Amino acid sequence: MTAGGPGRSATLWVGVVLYENTPRELERLCAALQLNREMPGAPLFRTVWWDNSPSDGLRAELARLAPEDDYHFQGENLGFGAAHNRLMREAFAAPSTRSYVCLNPDGIPHPRCLAELEAEAARPGKTGLVEARLFPDEHPKPYGPVTHETPWCSGCMLLVTRPLYQEVGGFDERFFMYCEDVDLSWRARAAGFSIRVAPRALIHHYTVDRPLTPGRERSVRRSAALLGAKYGDAAFTRDRVAEYVALGGEPFAWPTVARPEAPLARISDFRHLYTFAESRW
Repeated sequence: MTAGGPGRSATLWVGVVLYENTPRELERLCAALQLNREMPGAPLFRTVWWDNSPSDGLRAELARLAPEDDYHFQGENLGFGAAHNRLMREAFAAPSTRSYVCLNPDGIPHPRCLAELEAEAARPGKTGLVEARLFPDEHPKPYGPVTHETPWCSGCMLLVTRPLYQEVGGFDERFFMYCEDVDLSWRARAAGFSIRVAPRALIHHYTVDRPLTPGRERSVRRSAALLGAKYGDAAFTRDRVAEYVALGGEPFAWPTVARPEAPLARISDFRHLYTFAESRW
């Protein structure tokens, strides 16, 4: 599968980054996207898959499940943010594209999810990012009951508007995985964009049975250390590196603690550890 599938003039692109996903995950997601496509009033969208897996074994599965979708295979793991950046660059090169949606392959969007994301993005104001509301494990970070504004948006299912991409760019590719969504959210807010939750745009994301592997925990802490350094919090950076080492992480050169510009420094929040915001409960 290559570029040229349906919806070349689509107003919305949905990008999915893969890494050795199971056939069951792909089946569920393809079925959910088809329901979104068939929903009355749904936006015209195209789906593009970027495979970070070491082999292209998922190509045949997607050819069966979504033969008209585009599939990209590079033979190397670029990480979450870098892969989405490649897809965003392609998406926004098309003049008709209003927004790009990052979508995790283990999520299952409600049939009206994409329509609700677009409706939220169309509210008055300088909209930058819109996050689908996760269930059953919703992030505890707050969002306004009327404005729906939130301190940061999760990358699980995240709409990125063209104005945001043109002014702020995509993800910082130094974050291989984790915290790249927090960083993009803070940069968006510092540039004067509104970032919001779409309460009616639901995506099922069940993570209770996800194993807490040492590798995953090390990745979280290494990315958090980079975030702390980028936004000038030396103590947060030091503590996250210490946790990384305690978990058996290989020594690495500490990221240089920067002195961010005032708008970024005011927005960053390291008081609540890995939630990066005050909890609603």
